[in-house]
Amino acid sequence: YAPITKRLQSEGGSLGKITFVVERKADAAGWAAKGEKDLFDVRGGPFRGRGTLEQEATRQLKPVWETGDAKDIAQAMAKFRAQFETELLDRGPSRADPAAYRPWSRRFAQWLYSTQHIGIEYAIRYDGIDIQKLSPGTRGIVLVLLYLALDDGDSRPLIIDQPEENLDPQSVYQELVPLFQKAKLRRQVIMVTHNANLVVNTDADQVILAEVGTSNGRGLPPITYRSGSLDQEEARRFVTDVLEGGERAFRDRAKRLRITLAR
Repeated sequence: YAPITKRLQSEGGSLGKITFVVERKADAAGWAAKGEKDLFDVRGGPFRGRGTLEQEATRQLKPVWETGDAKDIAQAMAKFRAQFETELLDRGPSRADPAAYRPWSRRFAQWLYSTQHIGIEYAIRYDGIDIQKLSPGTRGIVLVLLYLALDDGDSRPLIIDQPEENLDPQSVYQELVPLFQKAKLRRQVIMVTHNANLVVNTDADQVILAEVGTSNGRGLPPITYRSGSLDQEEARRFVTDVLEGGERAFRDRAKRLRITLAR
């Protein structure tokens, strides 16, 4: 993921906040529980009582399991063995009984150096926060940002249904509008939206208005379409009516916000 991360960071802005994270996770509790259950008598020795082995593994081994390289891990395991191996081996069958001790010692070695408790977790983070913890709106922005940034070699038409869902108008204008302005330079973008920013401020080449008629009760209601470009008065009028609530609503909002509009 390093090449992708480097590419995103070179873009700057919101794209530069996206990072890919690959982490090792060690289940020290599961590793210790397996040893206590299958191998050791926990009624005596340094790991007397369930949970004491987990505490020591969490303190000595878990950090190096998750962040160390092969050399670091080998050294940590050697130190752990030197400190506790004799006591651990004494928790098993008697060495005077080779028939029982030999298979047990093999299981001991397999458990001690097992990697089954080591897992890999992958995550996408935005501004240091895991994408799963973001709001639906921000998560949507991140995914659209990521898709458009990494798909810049594709010239096929792109169809998107309401990318503004769960987003406030400011985020739409600041984050999505520049993306689509850039994307439409190399490919056709077909978008279903009810957001004025994504129609007007992206300078859409063609606007299509879909209107649903009245059903006659014998099937689905009829749908009619009108289209035009923003330099045509009719298209500007239906964009204003549908996306802004009409010219009067548009001007009433401007009046209440003390914004002067040119006539």
